[in-house]
Amino acid sequence: MVPRVEKASTPISPVSTTESGEAVTGSFPVRKQRAFTLIELLVAITIIAIMTGMVVLTVDFRNEKRMLVDATIRTSRLMELASDQAVYARQQFGIRFHPEAYTFLVLVKGEDGEELWEAFEDDQLSFRESGLQIEFDVEISGVPITLEPWEDELAEVSKENPLKPHVMFLSNGEVMPDFRVVMRTESGDEEISRVITTGEEEPIVIESPDEAS
Repeated sequence: MVPRVEKASTPISPVSTTESGEAVTGSFPVRKQRAFTLIELLVAITIIAIMTGMVVLTVDFRNEKRMLVDATIRTSRLMELASDQAVYARQQFGIRFHPEAYTFLVLVKGEDGEELWEAFEDDQLSFRESGLQIEFDVEISGVPITLEPWEDELAEVSKENPLKPHVMFLSNGEVMPDFRVVMRTESGDEEISRVITTGEEEPIVIESPDEAS
């Protein structure tokens, strides 16, 4: 029996050839990758932070403008609802504005039989916080009105100084007198506003930004 001869295993080196075709053994050279320097990383981080801040500011500005538009639409819709309810219920409704809110009123008969205005307690016809600090400016028949907080007005109510609405919604469908309500808020360094006013064809309209300016 011929003895089995095992071949010794030897490591195989990478083989390359020269221009003349000769085989050359050896390891391939390893290409070193260039790493970012600390200054380059800091510059990149700074640029990303600036761009992120610009995006956040833009989004916040758009959100505030959208929120103001939504709050203006809601206010005008509530005024329209009060006008409709006055017709259907055959009652007189009104709205009184404050520096940062408003209250709906209804005309009722008091204990002595005299008519008086009081706050209309209803979840639907009520002011709701929009998440923005909105300020109101009101003109009635072209005359600017000084607005006071609701609590201060209630403290001053008396028979000689009864509570009255700024705008009335009558049971015959009329809305009077002519009014102009400016809702404004600040967005960064800019002040943005929307206007609800008496319309020529409709009693309650929202002015476009161009008309309001």
